[in-house]
Amino acid sequence: MTVDKLAENRVLITLCNEDMKDFSLDYSRLSLNDIHSRKILTRIMQLACFKFGIELSGKNVLIEALPLDDECYLLLTINRKYSRTYRLKKTTCQCYRLGKSSNFLDTVEQLYRQNVCCNKNSAYVYKDEYYLIFEYPAIPHKFKRVLSEYGKRSGGNISAAIIKENGKMLCKTNAIAQIGKHLV
Repeated sequence: MTVDKLAENRVLITLCNEDMKDFSLDYSRLSLNDIHSRKILTRIMQLACFKFGIELSGKNVLIEALPLDDECYLLLTINRKYSRTYRLKKTTCQCYRLGKSSNFLDTVEQLYRQNVCCNKNSAYVYKDEYYLIFEYPAIPHKFKRVLSEYGKRSGGNISAAIIKENGKMLCKTNAIAQIGKHLV
């Protein structure tokens, strides 16, 4: 058995027929699914990496076996294990369908006149209907009364995502204040 370091993360192990017999390995049955092969390959890999001071813990190892004449070549490629942590932003959206433009403008005007601070809202047009989307878990009761009078609640996060993705944005943030100031 000969071991050569090709690069910082690559090692070539050459096993002759004698080595294959000593380790009870047969190229045709060489697989990590076979328990015997897995134990032997793991041990050979550990010995080769130890010889060159390559640390294996916390890394991905790719083993490629190539037969050539009376020998078997094992090419080891050691890469850092990439682990990413994703955090999902938990937002609760409430989506209101207001119908045609006259209902939409009346609703925005009424909400603006109530002078309740509600910054995280946006306005969209989707399939010829107007929508207000509030990114709050709860909407002030004053707003709910007006919204239920002029429109209908059309869902939560999923409806809001569909409308944001497919609809035409009228105002991205603070839609009530942005549009309402022009109506009063």
